[in-house]
Amino acid sequence: MVAGASGVVGRAVVAALAGRDEVRATVRREEATQPLRALGAKVAVRDLDHADALAEILPRCHTLIHLVGGANQPNPDELFRANHGSVLRAIDAAREAGTARIVLLSVPGADPETTHPFLRAKGMAEEALRESGLEFAIVRSTHVYGVGGLWFTAAVEGALASPPFVAGPGHQEVAPVFAGDVGAVLAAIDDHAEPIRGTWGLEGPDVLTADDFCALLRDDREPPAHAGGQAAAEALSGLLGIEVDAVTASFFSMPSRADAPDAAEAFGVPRTPLEEGLRRTLEAAGLTGSG
Repeated sequence: MVAGASGVVGRAVVAALAGRDEVRATVRREEATQPLRALGAKVAVRDLDHADALAEILPRCHTLIHLVGGANQPNPDELFRANHGSVLRAIDAAREAGTARIVLLSVPGADPETTHPFLRAKGMAEEALRESGLEFAIVRSTHVYGVGGLWFTAAVEGALASPPFVAGPGHQEVAPVFAGDVGAVLAAIDDHAEPIRGTWGLEGPDVLTADDFCALLRDDREPPAHAGGQAAAEALSGLLGIEVDAVTASFFSMPSRADAPDAAEAFGVPRTPLEEGLRRTLEAAGLTGSG
């Protein structure tokens, strides 16, 4: 079962699992079902605000891959509900349904003691899973790139702006990881035959600064503008045409490097070089050859 499967990672996970397992998926919107069904998943449209809603469709599932959450939420209560509360409900549902293993996608820096709201919510979710008594694998992934991902869309729109824009100081290191690699790692964890309990990190093979990533997307060295905090949130909101809050903008302004043992190495998944992954992403978006 892939919970929260409508995003860029969800589609990659379903694609990696399809053909070797029965794959179930949950989404919140009907319009998100067709791409997943085309990949071979059985898709349910569910609001997972209660454990029972998930427990009804978990029976006979060995693994629950939990992708629900994200930094950009309407308010602080929703931020914790999406990133911490959803994991508590997943744990309850797994116990009720007899699901053995939960795989949680998290982020570097997750810590229940940190002052950053998103990282604190993720840290609390990790802590709850470690104490659940269930099998678990936590994968702390750096920024993911692929068609539709919020961080990647913000990076692309910022690079294409005039002048280009980068959230944060620009010298923060990032190691973007291809969505297909994240999907392959999570699928490999599902395939792991022995009981499992652990935390791993995942990053792309290429490390560069945020400014260098902007230059790579632009294919030139025009110096970008920078902003942090609320100013960055306003700039990103204007670029994306949606409201981006200061929590998300500050998260996008931070370094994004793995801070746990390498999941790709541990589970035998090769990582895609950045330029190759970007080429494949452009092909998937139908943008190759357009300049």
